[in-house]
Amino acid sequence: MMQINIRNSVLVISLLAPLAVFLGERACALSLVYLNAPGRMQTYANFTSHEIKFASKIRNCEDALLIEPRGLAILACDPGRETWNTVMGDFFDQAEPDANAELYAYRYAEPSLPDADSLVRIEVAGFDSELRTIGIEYHEPSSTLFVTNHPRQGPRIEQFYLDLETLTATHVRTLSHPLITTPNSIVALSASDFLVTNQHYFTARDYPRLLWAFESYLAPPLGSIVHVRISEDSTLDAAVIARQAYPNGIALLNGTTLAVAATNKRLVYLYSISNTERTHPSLKFESSIWLPFLPDNLSVSKGGGALLIAGHPHLPSLNAFARSRRVCHRPDVLTDGGQHALKMCATAGAASWASEWTPEHGVRHIYSGWEYPSSASVVRDPERGVGIVAGLYARGLLVWWD
Repeated sequence: MMQINIRNSVLVISLLAPLAVFLGERACALSLVYLNAPGRMQTYANFTSHEIKFASKIRNCEDALLIEPRGLAILACDPGRETWNTVMGDFFDQAEPDANAELYAYRYAEPSLPDADSLVRIEVAGFDSELRTIGIEYHEPSSTLFVTNHPRQGPRIEQFYLDLETLTATHVRTLSHPLITTPNSIVALSASDFLVTNQHYFTARDYPRLLWAFESYLAPPLGSIVHVRISEDSTLDAAVIARQAYPNGIALLNGTTLAVAATNKRLVYLYSISNTERTHPSLKFESSIWLPFLPDNLSVSKGGGALLIAGHPHLPSLNAFARSRRVCHRPDVLTDGGQHALKMCATAGAASWASEWTPEHGVRHIYSGWEYPSSASVVRDPERGVGIVAGLYARGLLVWWD
């Protein structure tokens, strides 16, 4: 009888232990709702000065990258995200889609330039389809720009040739594949070889909303990291090389270490990447970085080698702020909304958080606060002492100087 009881106890413990780990993990992630609420969240501003620039010119710039040798930042900005966001599941009926997302170049290395000259729209040539940007990646040796695109026709990746002298992006081809389902962020290994994250398996557009919410809030490892190789005849060879919960931003720390944000787990995963003789590389999980916010996009400071992480500290505020922007950013809609809309736009806010991580010093917080909303990307040029935060639903950019 005692042996049976012991056996039963071991069985119960073996079943409850994973459940306890899961519940503890979800409690830690959901605790941000309390810890980072307005008036309670800890704030940081670890720089000498800062400014919100271009607020009257650009908005909803989810991703940004630096071309440090040129002192140039490339931005992807989509005002249409306010009515069409496949990641957050916001779809508002419209007779016609909003104007296409646009690409911009910001000459951050020339602070004496007036704003009208330092921010330049990149001309997009040879592309006549809908463009709803999420992530961008630039392979400098080949001048190849990859852009993840979520139009109404379905998810795909656009490849451009980016001429930095004329600031013209010429469309090369559209890349689509059954494994490119919810493309978010890209890291280029070459002009024809890249990794891309699919942040959801159950998309809000194609599956019942309940399944999308299940994946978003319970964090099962259903999202994927996909390796794609483009052949000479433009066919794609793709394979899933890892699965994790909500893979979002992705960045190569060095030749052997890949960082991937797990947004709904408050973590950035670090993988070792092996480039073997096989067609597709393999990933091996090594460790993770714990954060006081939900990480979005990642970048690597070329000069300092630090991993830069931007994200969202308080999800309820972000959700409310996101849904308010289709009113607050559109004067005609705002006028029709009356006093209720005016009050909403005056009070709605979304927090931002940007940090950096190095193996030697761990996590160091750069900025957290409510002045600039909905941080999605952070990039930094340590040699020039300049950093940029781009907001998912923000007007302009937060630019700081060390």
